[in-house]
Amino acid sequence: MASVYARFRGSEGWEYQKVGRGRPPKNAKFHVRFTDAQGRRRWSQPFNTPQEAEKNASGVAVATQAASQGLTVAEFQDITNAGRTTLKVAVERFLKLHRNDRPKTIQQYENALNSLLGNLPNSVRFVKDLATADALDTYLETLERDEYAKKTIETRMGIVFSLLKGFIRETGVQHPSKLVSLPEPVQKRAKAYSNEEIAKLFEVMNAEEKLRYLFFLHTGCREQEVTYATWDDVDFRQRKFHVTGDGKQDVNFVPKNHEERWIPLTTELYELLKERKSKSMTRWIFINEDGKPEGHFLRKFKAIAKKAGLNCGHCKTTMTEGKYHARKRTKVSCAIRPVCEKHYLHRLRKTCATRWLRSGINLMDIRTWLGHASLAVTQIYLADSEHIDSHMQARLDSAGRHAGPK
Repeated sequence: MASVYARFRGSEGWEYQKVGRGRPPKNAKFHVRFTDAQGRRRWSQPFNTPQEAEKNASGVAVATQAASQGLTVAEFQDITNAGRTTLKVAVERFLKLHRNDRPKTIQQYENALNSLLGNLPNSVRFVKDLATADALDTYLETLERDEYAKKTIETRMGIVFSLLKGFIRETGVQHPSKLVSLPEPVQKRAKAYSNEEIAKLFEVMNAEEKLRYLFFLHTGCREQEVTYATWDDVDFRQRKFHVTGDGKQDVNFVPKNHEERWIPLTTELYELLKERKSKSMTRWIFINEDGKPEGHFLRKFKAIAKKAGLNCGHCKTTMTEGKYHARKRTKVSCAIRPVCEKHYLHRLRKTCATRWLRSGINLMDIRTWLGHASLAVTQIYLADSEHIDSHMQARLDSAGRHAGPK
């Protein structure tokens, strides 16, 4: 709400008095006090009389309300817009609804929706305007023109579709995903690292890196599970690690599918963690330079892979580089940059699961330790054997003799 104040110089400097609470001093100027679209309190330009300020107060209020919804004053006052939700308001509602999701997920939502608001034509102002094939295809073309990866495009468009699903009654569109055809990313099965590749990776790591990525390799944990791992999660007496959200409400961490689980520790990892614990005074097991949970495991892992000489040299991607106004998207190759698509943290998780299986560990135990909802997911997840040792070769030859022609 906008209010009018008199501004005058008092005994202790400039003073303000709300109009209507006593007679304003002589030579006072009058200002409108209002809240802008960002929720900040502002002062208008000065007016000579309270009547002049009052006259402009209503206009300031309308302009502020319009700006808060991402509209011009004319659009705001247009009676045909009554009952229609602007995209700006829709995005604010969506983010508020998901404010308790994981921080990384919230950041993903914000990036996708800010990109949406910044790349739509001015004609698309309301939710109903977006729920059309033309508007969605226009945004899709923007993502393709900026050369985002197919998986990134699929993710960002999926967030837009989720936004629109909350306004079905307003748009009349039940399945917005059917209005456009997305580039289909190639579904690749994660490939476990060979023993030789693991040896090369760990050979170039320092002591801190070895502990971090050995934790991934020996527990099969997901990135967020390692990021928010605390010392309270480690049971040193029973030598196991607890994937849990207990005591982590401040970082909004919950296990995937909200299912907690215990993972046994290898002797090597147990000893390293025990040594680290004796010297650590922090809550988190792995921290960054600011003492906060480490959030750049993937980026640092890709740098290690390049240092180990494991980049394929053929991957090409587009990165945003520079600061502030100088930021721009640049094409880079994994031949000279740590951006190889072959290397990602889930490969360590898959390598862990595959090693468990080949060591004779029960498949049901592997499913439990990985936190999979079903055994079918675990079976798909396990890597195919690429190395044929002498024992397997003998079994293959035996099977061939029994299956071959007489």
